Amino acid sequence: MVNPMTTQVRLTRAQKKEQTREALLTAARSVVARRGMQAATHEEIASEAGLTIGAIYSNFASKADLMAALWGEVASHSTVLLEERATLRECLEALGHRLARAVDEDPASIDLQLEFQLFAIRVPEARDRRLPSWEAGHQAHADVLQRVATRSGQPLPMPARDFAEAVSSMAFTLMCSRRILGPDVMTEKRIVDALLCLAPR
Repeated sequence: MVNPMTTQVRLTRAQKKEQTREALLTAARSVVARRGMQAATHEEIASEAGLTIGAIYSNFASKADLMAALWGEVASHSTVLLEERATLRECLEALGHRLARAVDEDPASIDLQLEFQLFAIRVPEARDRRLPSWEAGHQAHADVLQRVATRSGQPLPMPARDFAEAVSSMAFTLMCSRRILGPDVMTEKRIVDALLCLAPR
């Protein structure tokens, strides 16, 4: 009689492929954090994952494809999102507090985002692969801002899409400043106050 406790669950081909992909992304994150995105090699990533280079090529078309996938993975776990509040000012204030917490709780993600920005400049293919998701994220923020503005009767200072871009750019800069300068210099209050400069008067 077969003991069900010792029976191994056999993974389907699709499940195995997904498992390998996740292992490669985890390894890529570790290697990039340690070496930087430009210096990270397929050999080192495969070794970190305990897999062969062939596993990378069977899951990702190129290094740009792998890095774009890693970028997407990090972005999908981001907690730095605009929340709907009663007013635009309250939206920006809440975002400021979330930015400070995000930097303090997961500084490695900020480092990775900086790596992604540089990689996107140097490797346009990676930027192009992430652009649709990037655009979708900005549009989602624009929709939040537009709904709050409409509900509160407070007009946006510019078209919603442009305003979302401005907020996103300032938010990223402030996160980087807190990571580089530290919380004693780039305090949570400074972050909130800087974002509130964007709020309509």
